[in-house]
Amino acid sequence: MIIVRSVREDDLDSLYDLAREASPGMTTLPPDRDALAAKVALSSASVAKAVTKPGGEVYMLVMEDTATGAVVGTASVIACLGEEEPFYSYKLNKVTHKSRVLDKKVTVATLNLSNHFEGFAEVATLFLSPAYRQGGNGKLLARSRYLLMAAHRVRFPKAVMADLRGHYEDGGRSAFWEAVGRHFFDMDFAEADLFGALHGNQFIAELMPTQPVYVNLLPADAQAVIGRVNTAGEPALKLLEREGFRWQGHVDIFDAAPSVDAEIDTLATVAGTSRAIFAGALTGTEATTPTLVAAGAIDTFTACLVPAAAGPEGLRLPLEAIKVLPVEIGSDLWYAEL
Repeated sequence: MIIVRSVREDDLDSLYDLAREASPGMTTLPPDRDALAAKVALSSASVAKAVTKPGGEVYMLVMEDTATGAVVGTASVIACLGEEEPFYSYKLNKVTHKSRVLDKKVTVATLNLSNHFEGFAEVATLFLSPAYRQGGNGKLLARSRYLLMAAHRVRFPKAVMADLRGHYEDGGRSAFWEAVGRHFFDMDFAEADLFGALHGNQFIAELMPTQPVYVNLLPADAQAVIGRVNTAGEPALKLLEREGFRWQGHVDIFDAAPSVDAEIDTLATVAGTSRAIFAGALTGTEATTPTLVAAGAIDTFTACLVPAAAGPEGLRLPLEAIKVLPVEIGSDLWYAEL
């Protein structure tokens, strides 16, 4: 069976193998044991905290094939951006200049450095092994993050955002980075992106000018990729849009990819999540519905996609789900019917 659960410290070796499979391209999942160990330790510390309002917690989830014990995917939720250090993006704006002498008005787009997303949660680091991209596994992995937020709502703020991968050329060249970032950082795009993933992006504030960037002064290839997601990221964008995420003109400071956001309570999965008690195993006579089901405290959070039956007495589940979920009769469940 395929489940999504909170990461454990004994997952490190499997995570390292998964990170090697994801590399290159996913800088937030580096094939570096020390970096991964730090991520697992932060998640473990986060679930151990008694939280009354969101802070610097990060919740890392893994997808497990229980038949083999292999970790085949991962996803994370950052509880609150900007707690430890500023979080930067660009906001796409317009500015108008008018000359009375020439009787001419010119309106141009600008990029303004912004801390708009500070205080937002972030859904991040979604990766599923190619061999498991089937049978609804991607949907389970992506939407388990929203079930986590619905089940443990006090740990998350009002709004959530997601960064996407921007358009880049074969070989990893980013036209936007070459036009803007390279002038202020003596490093390649991939190197800067990885540095930011490992150490935060405070160095942006230290070296990047705070004045607006006039888009019409950039090369045409750099202008063309502003707000454009990379081809490989288009399915992820569609999933986010189906949940209710929208692009409001914010772009990533490295590659100008669109940064999308939404209020957590309006997300399709969160709004569609119900709470029930576990009423026991299916008897075989009920009508069932494909259902995302989650159980457990924050440290034992486990989710799966199974046929389930909701009734006045609670939610009934198949035996295979009962074996892997941390439940007993009367346990709380959170579920969203598909």
